[in-house]
Amino acid sequence: MTTPRKFDNLKFSLYENAHETKMYESYYRNGAWDAGKISNFHNLELSPAANILNYGQGIFEGMKAYRSVKGNIVMFRPMENARRFVRSCQRMAIPTVSVEKYMDAVKQMVLGNAEFIPETEDGSHSLYLRPVIIGTEAQLGVKAASEYLFYIYASPVGPYFDKVGIISLWVTDIHRAAAHGTGDAKAAANYPGTMKPRQDAMDHGYNGALFLDTVHNRYIEEAGAANFFALMDNGTLRTPQLGSILPGITRDAIIRFSRERLGLKVEEGLLDVEDICNNARECFVCGTGAIVTSVSKISWEGKEYNVNKNDYQLAHKVYNQLIGIQLQKEEDPYEWVMEIR
Repeated sequence: MTTPRKFDNLKFSLYENAHETKMYESYYRNGAWDAGKISNFHNLELSPAANILNYGQGIFEGMKAYRSVKGNIVMFRPMENARRFVRSCQRMAIPTVSVEKYMDAVKQMVLGNAEFIPETEDGSHSLYLRPVIIGTEAQLGVKAASEYLFYIYASPVGPYFDKVGIISLWVTDIHRAAAHGTGDAKAAANYPGTMKPRQDAMDHGYNGALFLDTVHNRYIEEAGAANFFALMDNGTLRTPQLGSILPGITRDAIIRFSRERLGLKVEEGLLDVEDICNNARECFVCGTGAIVTSVSKISWEGKEYNVNKNDYQLAHKVYNQLIGIQLQKEEDPYEWVMEIR
């Protein structure tokens, strides 16, 4: 196995020597995807009229590769990312990349960048992979492109949040996604609207924004790029229902093993922000980047609420079990971990 490089002080940012890594490219032209190839990391050349630059027709995924305690290179539920990529293609009128093509490209990328997979004991460091499709056709009219680029790049990364393990959230009055919109697709266009709320939250002394629904402006949906969970005083673990939010792969895993291994009652539904602020015993967010990150406090309508009355016990337990499975420290009863060879 390739000897990993040594990395110091990794953050969740593009590796400063990204030019040393490999990337994957495949083009869609004349009604078909080509075979694709691995090359050195490089800049892309696009027309100023490219669809992605004018109309934002693009999707992406986020994945991680780890070195497990058994010395294997592993990924967590990558087939689910592949299936979600297909659904995002369909929602955004992009020619579908098959699950098989997607997984073949991901495996090529992981093995081609094996030296950039950091060694980790707690799951905080990994090789992050970003599969992307963009519309590349030069056009003026608002329509789906006829030419696309599917590419993947990679970067060794550290924790998503600067303050590892604990964050604070500020409820914004700007909405991220609407019912029957694109919120449940991994569309590039979903994310620019979250940037000002995040800046506003940081200006108020918080780590990130918490988004509410568009109809009532009252029900919690997502925390920026992460799904949200709340352990209530009655012992029920609650999380927003799917529909206008991204169906997170980490979210789905937490729901399943919280029910089956932790014995918790888990409810997917409407989370009233006032109820959460006043009656939550513990809150945390999750995602590929965030993994499992505790929430210490929430600011809503000018008042700050302590949502940590449990010393982060559940979040720590969930994190340890999740990372234990991912790093092959613990048994994997769900066959979630894939060894990349």
